Amino acid sequence: MKRSRDLFHWVLHRAPWTISVAPVLALWEVVGRLRLFAFVTPLTDVARAGLLLAGRGSLRADLALTVSAVLVGFGLAVAAGVAVGVLMGRYRLAEAVFGLYVDIFQSTPAAAKVPVLVLLFGLGRGSIVATVFLFAFFVITVNVYTGVRQVSPTLVEMARSFGAGEWTLIRRVILPAALPLVMAGLRMGVGRAVNGAVLGEMLISIVGIGGLLMYYGSSFRVDFLYALILLVVALAAVLMGAVHAIERRLIRWMR
Repeated sequence: MKRSRDLFHWVLHRAPWTISVAPVLALWEVVGRLRLFAFVTPLTDVARAGLLLAGRGSLRADLALTVSAVLVGFGLAVAAGVAVGVLMGRYRLAEAVFGLYVDIFQSTPAAAKVPVLVLLFGLGRGSIVATVFLFAFFVITVNVYTGVRQVSPTLVEMARSFGAGEWTLIRRVILPAALPLVMAGLRMGVGRAVNGAVLGEMLISIVGIGGLLMYYGSSFRVDFLYALILLVVALAAVLMGAVHAIERRLIRWMR
C-alpha cells in the first residue's frame, strides 16, 4: 500500500500530465472496442501499427526529413523573430514598418501561403523549410515584441545612468527582463514549426511524416494514421519540453 502511495506521489510530481492523459487513452480503447464510430480504432491496434512502422527503416528516414526541416526552419525563425521583435519593441519606426506585415501575414490562412512558397522555392525542401519558418516566425516576433515593450522603464533608465550603450542595454537588461515572454514565444513557435513541417510535406512534396499521413489517410488505414498522428504529437511535445528545459537553465543561470 505504501509503495503504491509512493508511486502515485512520484507520478504526481514527475509526470502530472499522466493523470489527465490516462483516462483519455482508456476511453479511446473502450470506444474503439465497442465500435461506436467507424474510424475510431482501439488504442492497442494503434500501438501495434506503431510498432510495425517503427520496424521499418523508411520511417526513420521520413522522421529525419521532418525533424531536419523543423530544426532548420525553427532556427531561422528564432534568429529573425527575436531580432525583429526587439527592433519593434525598441523603435517606433521599426514597429511602424514591420508591424503591418506581421499583422497581415499572421492572419493569412496557411493554405494561401503555400502556393506562393512553391512559386518562390519550388517543390523541394526549400518550400517546406520556408513553411516552417512562416509558421514559427510571427508568434515568436509578437511574443518578443510584447516582452520588450513590457520591460520596466526604470530598469532602462538605471542602465542608462551607468553608461550602458544600446547593445549592452538590449543584451544585459531588456532580453533578460523579457525572457519569460520570449521563451513562451519559442515554446509556441516550436509547436507551430512541427505543424508547418507536416503541412508543408502534405501539400508540397508528399515526403516525410506528412507524406505518410497523406498515404495512410487516403488508403483509410486509420490505425497507422493515428499512430503517425501520435508520433507528431510526441515530436512536438519533446521539442517543447526541450525549449522549456533551456528556459529553466537560463533562469537559474540569470539568478
